[in-house]
Amino acid sequence: VIVLDDADNVIGSESKRGSHEFTAKQPRGVLHRAFSVFIFDQSTGELLLQKRASTKITFPNVWTNTCCSHPLHGMSPNEVDRPQDVEDGSVVGAKNAAVRKLEHELGIPKEEVPV
Repeated sequence: VIVLDDADNVIGSESKRGSHEFTAKQPRGVLHRAFSVFIFDQSTGELLLQKRASTKITFPNVWTNTCCSHPLHGMSPNEVDRPQDVEDGSVVGAKNAAVRKLEHELGIPKEEVPV
């Protein structure tokens, strides 16, 4: 995952497991980028939920939002947002990551994801 400093600057990377480990040295885990996607049925307003797999590192077997994950280094299209992308709300990197995960987890083709 993409590791950040307190000013939202990218300072490195960490494994998903390592970024979510809570220890005496890092009692809150490691600060990193993540995203959540919420898909609603336009006709009913219902939210599409999914139950997380029992093998997930965080919150196994829990009902949660439609999709959540992390932008990653080295992906094409790029998933690393700059601080100004976050500040101006464009977050194209996070959107690219969300499109990737929606296809991976739910089979939703990128052409059907309005970004």
